[in-house]
Amino acid sequence: MSKFAAYPVDKNVKSYDEYKFTLPEVYRELAKDELREDDVVRTKALAEMRQWIVNNPHIRKCRMDSKFLLRFLRFRQFSVPMACEALEQYLTMREMYPSWFKNLDTSNDKMKELFISGATSIMGQDSNGRTVVFFRIARFVPEMFEPPVGGIFIALLIEAMLEWEEVQIGGLQVMVDYTDMDLKLFEKWGSSELKLIMEAYTRWYPMRYNDTHAAKLPKKALPVIEKILSFTNPKIRERINCYANVSEMEKHFEPSMAPKGYGGNVDLDGELNPAMWKRIEQQRDVILGLDRMEIDYDYYAPIWDQQNAGLLGETPSA
Repeated sequence: MSKFAAYPVDKNVKSYDEYKFTLPEVYRELAKDELREDDVVRTKALAEMRQWIVNNPHIRKCRMDSKFLLRFLRFRQFSVPMACEALEQYLTMREMYPSWFKNLDTSNDKMKELFISGATSIMGQDSNGRTVVFFRIARFVPEMFEPPVGGIFIALLIEAMLEWEEVQIGGLQVMVDYTDMDLKLFEKWGSSELKLIMEAYTRWYPMRYNDTHAAKLPKKALPVIEKILSFTNPKIRERINCYANVSEMEKHFEPSMAPKGYGGNVDLDGELNPAMWKRIEQQRDVILGLDRMEIDYDYYAPIWDQQNAGLLGETPSA
């Protein structure tokens, strides 16, 4: 059940929300050190970005609240021109591939089943402010993860996390256990579909990634994983660490966050995952409300096709 209402998308509002920084001090320091963000920079950048959106006739409807725009400003270290470009990419992505990136609905039974299966756990923030996401790949059922459902599921989680300022500032640390991975997991996925989702997750969504720690990748799965990584942002590829055994990977969990079976006591299946899904469900209307944003499709589609050769768009959404 949604707890929060969708945000307005009228870009010509007369007044904007007054932003207040309410996160713990570690995030203020992270924002300053890594993103060049302070109160003066933030206020100036938000004003400039809002004015740019108002003046852009090709963006017809857009969220103008601070938290949404800060996704892009933080992603681009408060370079306003680069943040505006990232916003355009994000909005165009959603229009070009609506069956993948729109109607992300927590009330869809398939989404809940995928999350409660325990294959993906959003574990919260570590002492450095990074949000830890843990994948237990063997728990993905291939029949449930076929395209586009598997891609929609990850997109839903990304949109949910981008509503949290801790994630915008601290980014993600990804942990992956490939033990007993079903080699049929990506059997139904073609190269174009893998390219689409990896471009989206690592380039078009304004998500910041820190280190990835992965263990026990089966040799027979190496070709498909290498193909997936070939579509990934090179800067993210450089930060992937692979281990022959899980015991090496689990050293990168902070002791207080380590799950049961991985050197710690955190109960993922009985406590953490159900609680996290409830938190995501509370954002249902906010996430669905993103679909009300609107761009000039006829203007942006040719630009998109030119910049993303080899990725065919879908029929425009209504």
